[in-house]
Amino acid sequence: MDVWIRMQLTQPSTWRGLFLLITALFGVSISAELQTAIPNLAIALLGVWEAIRKGRQFGEPGA
Repeated sequence: MDVWIRMQLTQPSTWRGLFLLITALFGVSISAELQTAIPNLAIALLGVWEAIRKGRQFGEPGA
């Protein structure tokens, strides 16, 4: 499931869909520049998370 979520987060259509939901549900207007920046920020945060989390030994499944 974790791998599926990560794959979905790398797809631009996922982010467009999330932005559409946010706009429809809350009436929030997000500029095109911000829509472009947020996925990059999310990927950077995921990279930080992966760098600091306690992992298993390199090469093990799920490490």
